[in-house]
Amino acid sequence: MSALLRTLRFYLVVGLVQGLLLMSVVLSNRLSGAMAEICAGLLMGGTLLQLLPEHRGQWRTWLASAALALVVAGLVLACRGLPLTLLVLGSVVAGLTLLTVLSAAALPGLAYFWRRFFDYALWVALALPLPWIAQALLKVWTTYHDPLKGGWDALVFFAGPTLAFSLGLFLIGLCLATLLRRNTMTAVC
Repeated sequence: MSALLRTLRFYLVVGLVQGLLLMSVVLSNRLSGAMAEICAGLLMGGTLLQLLPEHRGQWRTWLASAALALVVAGLVLACRGLPLTLLVLGSVVAGLTLLTVLSAAALPGLAYFWRRFFDYALWVALALPLPWIAQALLKVWTTYHDPLKGGWDALVFFAGPTLAFSLGLFLIGLCLATLLRRNTMTAVC
């Protein structure tokens, strides 16, 4: 299997695991308690892994992902007392995303930190609309299917946005790497 296909498989597995996690939380009706913190931690930890696909074989990356998941879970727990408004929710999500991008930029070292930070921020910003688009399409789909009954419909409904985000990260990363390679070749010539 080529390296490109292994990387694509990695992205899709992470997106599927994230979707399965969300499905299990919603279908079990246990969003209260520790499940919200665990979900947020695993979503951000998985995103950190996806931002560093070339380092996925290193134990340091997995350890950093686990540490980020714990920090995010703690932050979500600390924010539990805040009112659940759209502004507060958006601010918390933006803060957690920024923390994830900062962690991904700092993990390889401090050399070229700001370049990596802006690259990852652009990468995430371009991929963020994809889950919302997938969710809008799935909302139309739910007029004919009930995803809360479980089974295949639930998997499609809950894993669709996370898979769209993962696939978006993969494709955008592929395009950015191609552009970077092309610019490097142009500068050398």
